[in-house]
Amino acid sequence: MKPLALGGVYYVVFRYLVDLQIADYHLVLIAALFPWIWFQSSVLLATPAFASNGPLIKKVPFPRFVLPFATVLNNGIHFAISLVIFIVLLGVSGQHPNATWLIGIPILAAVQLMLLMGVILVIASIDVFFRDLEHFVEVVLNVGFYATPILYPLSRVPDEWKPILLINPLTSLMEAWRDLLIHNTLPGLDLWPALVFTVIAVIVGSQTFRRLEPGFADAL
Repeated sequence: MKPLALGGVYYVVFRYLVDLQIADYHLVLIAALFPWIWFQSSVLLATPAFASNGPLIKKVPFPRFVLPFATVLNNGIHFAISLVIFIVLLGVSGQHPNATWLIGIPILAAVQLMLLMGVILVIASIDVFFRDLEHFVEVVLNVGFYATPILYPLSRVPDEWKPILLINPLTSLMEAWRDLLIHNTLPGLDLWPALVFTVIAVIVGSQTFRRLEPGFADAL
């Protein structure tokens, strides 16, 4: 309900007050907003995953990466449920998904899951030692929301600004979700910025976690 409520607010503001004059703007907005909420909620909730579970980490031996992973997976399930709402909105607009969803959704979900885990392993590991990082992450996410084509499609961005937005790996990922969910288009080469950043994030995240994990118990 949260992403749907947010979508309703943004739709009223940017469709009627600002009037972006974009056909089927409710679909354009929701198609990127739902996966963004998955990303944002996961990062916010998983950043303190290690720091807030000190007693468990100190007393029980277990693979500690499952703490943030459970948060990411939980929010991923919420996203999957929200797709049912999107299908209803598609039907109201006279559109419908086709078989490309069966291929595209697992691909994009896997990319987003790995991207999230890579980023979160870095942030959550450092947060054990520097708890103020949580506040900084929230600010970065707020800035990232407007620097990612969610309230607007990339096609409406002036050409001179597009290369700057494409530096953000979430730009290509959110656009890929939008193309798949609205136009039934499978992700293509335009997804490469997200793929490259995902690989880097997974490598850096796993290495950071491996190096810092031995000091978790002492820091907590």
